[in-house]
Amino acid sequence: MRRMGVSALLALSLVGCAAAHRLDEYLQATLIGVTRDGVDVEIHLTPGVAMLPVLMAVIDQDRDGRISPGEELAYVSRVAREVELRVDGLPAPLSLIESSFPPPEAMREGLGTIRIKLRTARGGHELRFENRHLPQVSVYLVNCLAASSDGLVVGRQQRDEAQRSIAFEYSFGAGVAPGPQAAWIALGPFWPAAIGMLLVARMAVLICKAKRGKSASKSSPVKSL
Repeated sequence: MRRMGVSALLALSLVGCAAAHRLDEYLQATLIGVTRDGVDVEIHLTPGVAMLPVLMAVIDQDRDGRISPGEELAYVSRVAREVELRVDGLPAPLSLIESSFPPPEAMREGLGTIRIKLRTARGGHELRFENRHLPQVSVYLVNCLAASSDGLVVGRQQRDEAQRSIAFEYSFGAGVAPGPQAAWIALGPFWPAAIGMLLVARMAVLICKAKRGKSASKSSPVKSL
């Protein structure tokens, strides 16, 4: 019963987030998983309905209205080049593990999400990640998630205001070291829920900013034209 209740709550959060997703934005949500053997980076890219023509102009190089396997690979490679991961201050090259593209119908409705999973085998104690992909049309989310059984201790996560970058220190407690994919296996089917919670947090920030903006406009003197 408890598992069903949690799943239902997370599903509701995802529905609310999908409804709140602006049509003219390209939402890029990144989840970082730190293990004893390296770092995994999973990026979920969701274009709003009005953003699809812009994104297709980037991906569909032969302008035939479809996304071929070669165009998928070229786009994923571009995203990988335009994100940067540093571990202990040194560049940590990311290798593609897997990627998936949604059906065109889902993208036309603003619900399709491109998923890219990257990994580096470099470990350390300090991490910094930055996403530089299509900043002119994008909004960003970023967070670190890991399995508690991995013994991971993460310091305070520092993000820029746009959430394009994140930095934090981390360490591992004593115990048997799990495999390199332990954090991801533990999260398993809850990855979509984690994205949903990131979206909820993002919407809360945007709502607060909008309210502050309205209050400031009401308190400021109005000049006649």
